[in-house]
Amino acid sequence: MLLFFLPVVALASQPTKRAKDYDRGGALYRQNCWMCHGELGEGDGPASDATAAENSSISGERTPQEVTEAVRVLMDGRHAMPALAEVFPREDAERIVKWLENPKPIQKPSKSKKDGKNEPRKGRANTKTPKKAPSR
Repeated sequence: MLLFFLPVVALASQPTKRAKDYDRGGALYRQNCWMCHGELGEGDGPASDATAAENSSISGERTPQEVTEAVRVLMDGRHAMPALAEVFPREDAERIVKWLENPKPIQKPSKSKKDGKNEPRKGRANTKTPKKAPSR
């Protein structure tokens, strides 16, 4: 009986929601690739000038053979590009290649209202006056 409950308890502690493959591919691209390859995979990232190799466009649709080759390059590296096999598994490399078929611009995190709570509001002067000390 205990053997039946043990797997149930182990599964209950696992996260229940996982990012969609496309979204995960985009997040991994933003973490590992955009610096050299640019926000949309066009080879215009801020670090692209630092490498001797040309960072050509890597976005767009691929044949099945091209997908296999792109995943291999991600995992094993090529020229100045490091191998990423130690960073993530092959499935994640496939997610990045899938995202690159139709990349979306990288969304900059927006400041929440909580983050700017101590800043004065735009368009209005900070008109709060300090409270007076109680008189004795």
